[in-house]
Amino acid sequence: MTDISTHWRPAPQIRTKALALVQRDDKLLVCAIRSDDGSIKGWRPLGGTVEFGERAADTVVRELAEELGATARVDQPRGALENIYTHHGETGHEVVLLFDVTLIEAGLASADEFILAEDDGSRHLAAWVPLTRFTKKHTPLFPDGLLPILT
Repeated sequence: MTDISTHWRPAPQIRTKALALVQRDDKLLVCAIRSDDGSIKGWRPLGGTVEFGERAADTVVRELAEELGATARVDQPRGALENIYTHHGETGHEVVLLFDVTLIEAGLASADEFILAEDDGSRHLAAWVPLTRFTKKHTPLFPDGLLPILT
């Protein structure tokens, strides 16, 4: 399965992001982060930018509905991370709010692997990935610092 992604670069400002920590058995629902050459450089939980006037918990519910056609329930906040990173030479800076989330109706996430579409028309590979893949095989999980929160 392939996906079509734009050559994304981080915005030159601090962003507030909300990410959904959705688990099924020993797997985490994540989206592939690709390099410009198309290779997967790591994985990140689904979610998005918190809109002005929107609570972060509502952001993850909205994002899962938009991207997956899923109905979700936020179970509890899980923590927060400050993430300063470099992607293709550009620095990104975000404050990431993490939420444990349950899918009531899975939408696209009923499949083990699928393509989700963003508002900008870009398409991305998403999958249920075993946590052991991040801990034992050294597959990157973004943002940095997330893995110790999950394990």
